This record gives sequence, C-alpha cells and structure tokens, in this order.
Amino acid sequence: MAKKGNSFDDIQADGDNLVRVWNDNQSLSLGDVSREAFNAMMTEFRTAREGLESLRTQITGAVNDVNDRAKTIKGITVRGRAAARGQFGGNSTQYEQLGGTRTSDRKPRKKKTPKS
Repeated sequence: MAKKGNSFDDIQADGDNLVRVWNDNQSLSLGDVSREAFNAMMTEFRTAREGLESLRTQITGAVNDVNDRAKTIKGITVRGRAAARGQFGGNSTQYEQLGGTRTSDRKPRKKKTPKS
C-alpha cells in the first residue's frame, strides 16, 4: 500500500520497505541501482536527516536566545526613554533622541462633535 505523502518520514518508510523486500527477494532487479547502492543511499539519507534535525535544534535555540536578548534590550530602552522624559521633560531634545515624540510635535486632540 503506497503512502500519499512526500514527507521525509514517508520517503524513509518507503525506502525501508523496499530494503526489506529486496533483502528477502534478492532476485529483484532495478537495472542501474544495486541493492548495496540503495542501502548506502538510505544510510546517507538517515545521516543527513539527523544532521538536519541537529541544525534545526541549534537554530531554535539561537532564535530563542536572540529573542530573549531583544526583549531585554527593548525593556531597557523603553525604561531609558521614560527616564529621559521624567528628567528632561516630554518636550526635550534628549527624549526625542531616544525615539519619543516631543509634546510640541503631537497633534492636539480634537473634541468629539455630537452626532445629531
């Protein structure tokens, strides 16, 4: 029974099935592909997949590390901006240099007009 998917798991399972059948029926011939060559391909495929999974694990760890560091830095910069606003004022150059919008640059609020 053939599997419908083309995932690596499906391909590996199909390859393993072929190896089992080929080992039991050594008269099976695939022309230019020998049983030994196919076994070597399957071994190389498994090794490559293990290497890939190892790299994915490393990438996940590295991404999480960078995200954690970014959160820490973001928190400190927000605190720094708030501190500059408190010490130098909301209309100060220092507050603007840290990414804040100066009070004088903000649009004034418009009063809501009642709907009739």
